[in-house]
Amino acid sequence: MEACTIIILTYKGKHHLELLLPTVKESLSNYRGETRIDVLIVDNGRDEATRHFSQNNFPEFNYEFSDVNDYLFSLNIFISRIKSDFILILNDDMRMDKEVLNELIPVISKDPTLFAVTSRMMDWNGRYTASAVRTAHYKRGWVYNYYLSPSETQTKYTLYPAGGAAIFRTDYFNRLKGFDTLFRPAYYEDADLGIRAWQEGWKTVYHPRAILYHREGGTINDQFKKNKLAQTIYKNQVLCMLKNARQPGFLGWFFLLLPYRLLLYFFKSRNLFYALIKTFSKIPDALFKRKELKIRVHDTDWLGLLNLPYSG
Repeated sequence: MEACTIIILTYKGKHHLELLLPTVKESLSNYRGETRIDVLIVDNGRDEATRHFSQNNFPEFNYEFSDVNDYLFSLNIFISRIKSDFILILNDDMRMDKEVLNELIPVISKDPTLFAVTSRMMDWNGRYTASAVRTAHYKRGWVYNYYLSPSETQTKYTLYPAGGAAIFRTDYFNRLKGFDTLFRPAYYEDADLGIRAWQEGWKTVYHPRAILYHREGGTINDQFKKNKLAQTIYKNQVLCMLKNARQPGFLGWFFLLLPYRLLLYFFKSRNLFYALIKTFSKIPDALFKRKELKIRVHDTDWLGLLNLPYSG
């Protein structure tokens, strides 16, 4: 029998789990398939109050402390031990639609070419969609990636799965060695993972009928100041490009235009300027990892699939 483990990452998140865990229980009760499903809560904060709440109110859910707070990267070691066919990774600042398991599991279960199925994330009250199909294109030493229409109703190929709102094929996740710590402390580790999966020939789809509700920034805002957050996101975007972008001439264009971009951002946005400066110490690491990658499917062969309908 197939099995799925729902993994919930939390950091001193009792106030989040009070809202999430009842919806997890409801979704499990509403699941109509045959896949066996269990739940593992991973606590990065080693918080006794959070553990006591979970174990007292949801004793059927497994609960473990992480040795260190390594953000999403803490999950790598836990997932490496999991025997389930699939893992559904959730941030703790979510709540689940009662039908989400009935939507996600059948899609990934029937197609071994799928690496992941990513959910439609709506705001906490379900008033608007905060996610959609993600696509990308090259232009002069840069990779631009962005969401398309949030009103999308078809299941379509997308650039990468959201790190805390998607179901993954466990074997593929572990063969990719999980989230790359190059992107510590957070952001773009999921984009990097999805791109590496595409380069292996493993696809990701966006499934708009699989709905999660997200209290935006609920967890990350507890741990980052606004300027630091913006700089971290941009820095990791650059590192992700340097590691993964394979268009001929990309690196030449990137380094040729780097002085221009530094000057432009100095006057246009100090956050972008400082973020680009912060990438310098990590560029050798990104280029070393780039050299190590064995690309089986070139960007030109899979980028064109993004936003095309997925039929299964």
